[in-house]
Amino acid sequence: MNSTEAGLLGQGRTLVRLKGPERQGWRLTLPAEFALTSTRPGAAHSALVQDHKVVLVGGGEGHRGPTAIAGLDPQHGRLAWRQPLPPGSRVFLYESGFATVLAADCRPGSCQLTGWDSWSGVRKWTRTESGAVRVLDGCRADAFAVEPPSDVHRCRPYLVTPGRVATLGPETGRPAWMTGLRMPREPIDRITQNGGHVTMATAPAKGSCRATVLAWRIAEYAGHEEYDWQRSFVWDQPQAPRDPRTGCRWDRTLPLFIGYGMALPEAGGALVVPHYSGTLGHSRRLAPGEYLVTDGTMNQIIRAPGRPDRTLNETGRPLRPRGLSPASRLLMDRFWQDGRRLLLLGYEDRVLWEGTSDCRAFAGHGKGPWVGLTYCDGDDLVTLRPKDKD
Repeated sequence: MNSTEAGLLGQGRTLVRLKGPERQGWRLTLPAEFALTSTRPGAAHSALVQDHKVVLVGGGEGHRGPTAIAGLDPQHGRLAWRQPLPPGSRVFLYESGFATVLAADCRPGSCQLTGWDSWSGVRKWTRTESGAVRVLDGCRADAFAVEPPSDVHRCRPYLVTPGRVATLGPETGRPAWMTGLRMPREPIDRITQNGGHVTMATAPAKGSCRATVLAWRIAEYAGHEEYDWQRSFVWDQPQAPRDPRTGCRWDRTLPLFIGYGMALPEAGGALVVPHYSGTLGHSRRLAPGEYLVTDGTMNQIIRAPGRPDRTLNETGRPLRPRGLSPASRLLMDRFWQDGRRLLLLGYEDRVLWEGTSDCRAFAGHGKGPWVGLTYCDGDDLVTLRPKDKD
């Protein structure tokens, strides 16, 4: 795990807090049950982080899913509480402002929902929702984007039934059902709130690979221009392997939101539409085999095997500084990583500093000249920060 905001780094049974301004550093050896080996938030052996709230999701030997949750005391570097979970549960952490972690145990026909206080581990409420199929994480594991939205108040769990979708209140667990939504026949598989809309998608159907993507205007934005839309198509992601269950080229972990657009992976060529207006706005069809990627900026990059990368808007501006490979990524202003190479570039891409990193380097939380860049020098972490000139 890597949380720049909380200053936390974790791998395996080791969890450290980096020392910083008004922040004491520490090192914690985790129990094997809570070893950090998964990068999928909410899965067994992962961590859920929101602001300075941290919940570890444990896994037991012989179990595929989460078996327990534990709260971290970030100030003193210890586990503050632990709660066991029913087999097959999913875990969600509510958005900023609510100290609630949700555990959902969904069986055929119903979901048992439990809300725990993320600071104390005390159970706040429990309820059972009949007819529910699953609970989806609209901010992390089941979202369309790689990173959570900048407005964390849009991060929430969604309760899904065959005919309805609801948000779950953090203080009571009561569902608030979306009204007027034209639900597709297949169950909702992914969901994300973007501005005044919630965008959803079904999983590709076995054999036919048909899927539906739809957007619905939230009630609090009623009165705005009508932008509800829905589109069904044959799902085909050329960069993904064939899913053994459906037979489709489909990887639900790949983002559909790239930059300011959304790429609908249609067979015969992806359709790129705006986030907000979707298929009602201006769209562009990519050639067969092409797909969108990003490089850590808001660039929408078209990629295909055997062809050079190019931007979607085709401005003619170089995609990346001279000499960097397609795998390079922008870490922060003028700092790039390309494999093990780290480079700070100046005017006309002149190299001002060059080093190497044995891990994926990352920028600190926040903005401004005081934000540092951290990388690995062997087993050591090194942080670079700008220095005022004398």
